[in-house]
Amino acid sequence: MLIAAIAAQVAGPDYALACGLILYVLGFAHGAGDEQDGELRRFGALHVAGYLVVGAAIAALFLAAPLAGLVLFLALSAWHFARSDCAFSATSRLAIAALATGGSALFQRRETTAIFEQITAGSVPSELVVAFSVAGGVGVALAILALVRGESGSGHAVLSLGAVALFDPVLAVGLIFVLAHAVPVQQRQIASYGVPAIMRAVALPTGIAIAGAATIVALVANGLLAMEIAVALAFGMATPHMLTERLER
Repeated sequence: MLIAAIAAQVAGPDYALACGLILYVLGFAHGAGDEQDGELRRFGALHVAGYLVVGAAIAALFLAAPLAGLVLFLALSAWHFARSDCAFSATSRLAIAALATGGSALFQRRETTAIFEQITAGSVPSELVVAFSVAGGVGVALAILALVRGESGSGHAVLSLGAVALFDPVLAVGLIFVLAHAVPVQQRQIASYGVPAIMRAVALPTGIAIAGAATIVALVANGLLAMEIAVALAFGMATPHMLTERLER
């Protein structure tokens, strides 16, 4: 995976963007099952309906106030990464969360600002980018602290630090999402439930999510869907998982 990311980075920004989006898709499965009471099950119809309603509401909020929606999404992402249900220490998880949401702003402020402006379809206050870069700086300090202490997950925290320092922002966050969040969570799930149980629970919703993401990308690529609507849908559909993943157990 790292070799593919390096190749995409060397190939140019378009390839780095595409690779980053693919990495996001690869991480879908970690949250595609209903994990409660020591069991992992497929989501029920009521849960799915609620998920879609909340996702649509978040997407509408993002369209109405994109800058506020971006800040909310990044804040929820930091909270979600920091509470990641895996074997990492609190310091490592906090480092990964801070680097995922603010590391690129620290190391690549111009590129990150450009992405924020594309997402919001407008200008982004420099103070906001500076605030995220401060969070990234905290992440750097925490990653080094976790490494010095030899804490669990410190290697993933340092990997996250390297990603935001060396890769384009979208690709960097994709790498962190998969390698420092989704994969560790799924490793814990495999140890707890076994691969067959996981496949029964997540195969169908993961397939639907991948098909939906591919459809959005295809529509945008062919000029049939505005970028701001595509981003709102993507953020909207990701948010319910972050809101409920640690509240439902």
